[in-house]
Amino acid sequence: MATDLHSLQLRYGKRYPNWLLAVLMLGSMAMVLSSTSINVAIPVIMADFSIGRSLAQWLSTGFLAAMTAGLLLSAWAHARFGARLTAQIGLLLFVASSLLALLAQDAWHLIAVRIVQGACAGIVQPLATVLIFRTFNDGGRGMALGIYGLGIMMAPSLGPGIAGYLVDHFGWEGIFWMPLPLCALALVSGQWLLPTQADLLRLRLDAQGFIWLCLAIFAGLGFCTELQRYPLQAPQVWGPGVLALLAIGLFVRRNRRSQAPLLPMHLWRHRAFVSASWVALTLGFGLYGSTYLIPLYLQMGEGFTAGEAGLLLLPAGLLMGAASFVGGLLSDRLSAALLLSLGLLAFAVSAVGFALIAPGASFLVLCLWACLGRSGLALMLPALSTGSLDMLKPEELAQGTGAITFVRQLGGAFGVNLMTFFLEWRHATEGGDSLAEMTAFKQTFWLVALIFLVTILAARGVKLTRR
Repeated sequence: MATDLHSLQLRYGKRYPNWLLAVLMLGSMAMVLSSTSINVAIPVIMADFSIGRSLAQWLSTGFLAAMTAGLLLSAWAHARFGARLTAQIGLLLFVASSLLALLAQDAWHLIAVRIVQGACAGIVQPLATVLIFRTFNDGGRGMALGIYGLGIMMAPSLGPGIAGYLVDHFGWEGIFWMPLPLCALALVSGQWLLPTQADLLRLRLDAQGFIWLCLAIFAGLGFCTELQRYPLQAPQVWGPGVLALLAIGLFVRRNRRSQAPLLPMHLWRHRAFVSASWVALTLGFGLYGSTYLIPLYLQMGEGFTAGEAGLLLLPAGLLMGAASFVGGLLSDRLSAALLLSLGLLAFAVSAVGFALIAPGASFLVLCLWACLGRSGLALMLPALSTGSLDMLKPEELAQGTGAITFVRQLGGAFGVNLMTFFLEWRHATEGGDSLAEMTAFKQTFWLVALIFLVTILAARGVKLTRR
């Protein structure tokens, strides 16, 4: 029985695209839930395993770094194994790693699980966009992408609230149970609805370049992490730093010589694409960094429970989903540079609000500042897509989308690391007590605001277009 995309469409009729869209949303939402929900459990994990923030942040950065690397494997895996097998292997590994997390005896066990989950998410998630483009080729593609995007944004909105309740009542283990029902539904339904055919013109994988890039990312993160605990001259610090620089050099050399480079470096010949990349880096920093920092601040600074911290992010996430539609409409009418600047400014003002707010502020006030920041991010997402791709040739669009996504994820991984480093440094400098911790959180929010304000200069360099 044929199971290619065309045969499946003939077999299931006109409703097949909608059923496939539902399967793709289930798998992606499970991955997104896992990527964001861990943040509300970090204080509990720190207490249970007796670890500090410098090690606990690997639960978030390890996932994001592995997801960043996995993105570069997605197209090759899809072409080599087909959508169904790629998704099934990724989901099965994700489920297995979630179950193994429940047996964790130390923090590094959990971190290893998170790295595996991140790699699975990076490989599986991009399949959805490819299949939506191929399936909705007779119309309705924009609506399908909008529904899919809304579902993906709903997951991080609902995730922290559900995760907080689970942590309060069942401990951090509940975080790893939460995405399993969605994974099971995606696996079962995908067996019938996902196409199996691989690409006859199989993509080549630059395995050597991939190894150098992974080594550079994780060694760089290791350098930043160990710098929080040891002086710069310590081998635990300069060792990973030297390794990261060496790996970056070898990757660039390999990438230039490879016939199938992982990252198309020629895209950065466009000045506007360089500007868009700086904005993407900051966007990832804010998107993932704030999702890490705000729950930590609410629990360790304001005394919220995990459930209360997750609940505060719920309306902000829902508003972000709604605002993304507004941002999409505005991106057809206003220049990308203007929308990016407004989004950066809104997020900076939100960070300033958290920095200035007095201890013991009401739930409503904290929620309003979070909503403002999420609205700014939602305004930026569609504008970044149009602004980064407008100057590219048609044959470069797929490469440009992948490159900008890679840069955004990289900003998220190193953004969480940078926030943790700065937070620990300021906490120690201010005296190391509870008052110093609150001061350190405030100063970290000031740092976030400054980075976003400076990035407005880069946003002005994005090509000004009206569609």
